[in-house]
Amino acid sequence: MRKNDLIFIVVLLVLSGVLLLGVRVLQSASETEDGTANVFYRGELVLQIELADGSSTVHNDAYVHEADDEEGLFVVEGELGPVTIAYADHTVEVADETSPRNICQHQGRTNSPYKPLTCLPNDVVIRIERAVGDDYDGIVQ
Repeated sequence: MRKNDLIFIVVLLVLSGVLLLGVRVLQSASETEDGTANVFYRGELVLQIELADGSSTVHNDAYVHEADDEEGLFVVEGELGPVTIAYADHTVEVADETSPRNICQHQGRTNSPYKPLTCLPNDVVIRIERAVGDDYDGIVQ
């Protein structure tokens, strides 16, 4: 290995580390406590969970098996079986689901629009939206 190859590898590693750190900082800076977790099944909005208080709105009864605002547990239809979504401390997570490697459960909690929870084997996606009025990016009149 030549010296130039080694320098190139080190530069790539440093650049990758900086970019990864930047993404993590962006995710944590975008966290919201009063947004909405939108739960989609097969691309259709079936459930909304308010991050401020854990209250929910069911948009399609056929795909939402259980919505317990008090316990913070919501069960929606998945391609391979039911997907349990848990709400706690202004965040949501996939608590239980059926898939080959249970990757959906290992994604952790989220309350950031830049960190959606995607369960592809079950065709369930949870996206966070900020509350209206949060940090406008453009010019507001």
